[in-house]
Order: sequence, then structure tokens, then C-alpha cells
Amino acid sequence: MSLEKLFTGSATAKILDVLWEYQDIDLTLTDIADEAGIHYTTLMKALPLLEEVGVVTMTRQAGNAKLYQINKNDAVVKKLIKFLNELNLRLAEKEAVRQEVPALRKEMVIA
Repeated sequence: MSLEKLFTGSATAKILDVLWEYQDIDLTLTDIADEAGIHYTTLMKALPLLEEVGVVTMTRQAGNAKLYQINKNDAVVKKLIKFLNELNLRLAEKEAVRQEVPALRKEMVIA
């Protein structure tokens, strides 16, 4: 599950999802906006706060292009990733249980 799904379409969550997915690659602002499926102006409204709190960092500048990454060393990002991992595990367990129940019912009916 992604933050965007959890927080139903939040641009900030979409930005973080993209930066986490491409965590080892420097992304331009255009790349981030395109991958997140948000307008460039929306990105420019959300990004300064993410930078201010330290979860996103500008890694370098190539010509006029600024490149960004999620700050994997940030304590908040580490906790966020732990949260997402736990959430995904919980959802996977619930899905496994949900898929087993109909199979058991079919076996009981046939037997």
C-alpha cells in the first residue's frame, strides 16, 4: 500500500511515494511531478515543507535543474518506512485470511 492510497490522493503522499520508489536516483522537479501524477505547481507548493522538515533533500544541481531525493537518513523517514512496512504486512495477512475463508467453505460444501 502506498501513502497516496492511505491518505486518498494527497499530493504530499504522492511525492513521498515517488521519492521512496526511486530512492537511489536523483529526480528533477518535472520527473517528480510526472511520476506522482500531479501538476508542477502543486509540487512547488508541497515540496518546500517537505524540505523544511527534512524528509526531502536537494542532492545537487545540474545546469538549471535541481535534483531531489528522499532523505533516507532522516529519523521521520525511517519511522515512515517502518510504518509502511508494518501496514503492508498487516494488509497482506488480512488478504491471506480473506482468500483462505472461501476455499475452506468450498471444501466443506463438497465434503
